[in-house]
Amino acid sequence: MKLADHTAHYRIDAEQFDYFEERSGADRDAARRIQEAVLSETRLQQEDVVLDLGSGNGWLLEEFDAKHSPRIVAVDLGMKNLRRLRERHGMRALVVAADAAHLPFRPGVFTAVIASEVLEHLNDPLQVLREAASCLAPGGRCVVSTPYREKLRYSLCIHCNRPTPANAHINSFDEHEHRRLFAAAQLSSVRYFTFQNTLLQYLRLSHLLRFLPWNLWRMIDRFANLLYSRCHSIVVSGIRKPDDVRLTSST
Repeated sequence: MKLADHTAHYRIDAEQFDYFEERSGADRDAARRIQEAVLSETRLQQEDVVLDLGSGNGWLLEEFDAKHSPRIVAVDLGMKNLRRLRERHGMRALVVAADAAHLPFRPGVFTAVIASEVLEHLNDPLQVLREAASCLAPGGRCVVSTPYREKLRYSLCIHCNRPTPANAHINSFDEHEHRRLFAAAQLSSVRYFTFQNTLLQYLRLSHLLRFLPWNLWRMIDRFANLLYSRCHSIVVSGIRKPDDVRLTSST
């Protein structure tokens, strides 16, 4: 199922949905672990130039103070979200209103691209990954997170009498689909890990473990996967290949 007009949908979504509101405890804990997983895979340094695709509430900007932050460019379709980021972070928030499938950046300008909880919402995830790869400098890293093997659920819209996907998720991913998409986007050295074991969530242990640092929490999550191998989330990364390996030789 595809959105009839994804740009109009997400611009309206940004106006109607408050991405900055205080979440419930369980949602906040789950979001925090996804963010930690993305950061652990991206390994950002102060000298990095980072494209944050579908920046939403700007959690990536919140991770760094102004003095030690990499240069982060937040891209979103919703002007409301971008205005809020500028209000919160001032001129440090470099914001661009753009469609992730048609990015307005010159090739090779970013050292890292992050698309966290974005691809499941999009009509053409491959096109977005290709755009992300084109913006990366050779050797730059693209990191995405999505739900893992999500069963897409629909309800009947009372307005149009058509199926409407829950949470606007229209794609489901596993490691095989991600590898296919990354390869088609010319992103190499692809690796992934799954996390947020559903048994811990079902037993409400994730909330009890919320104060643990990422590395310790990750060890417990991995152990739970040995007992019950179902996870809620996956993080995948790939490296942009050099455009032409022959350029390494001047002879």
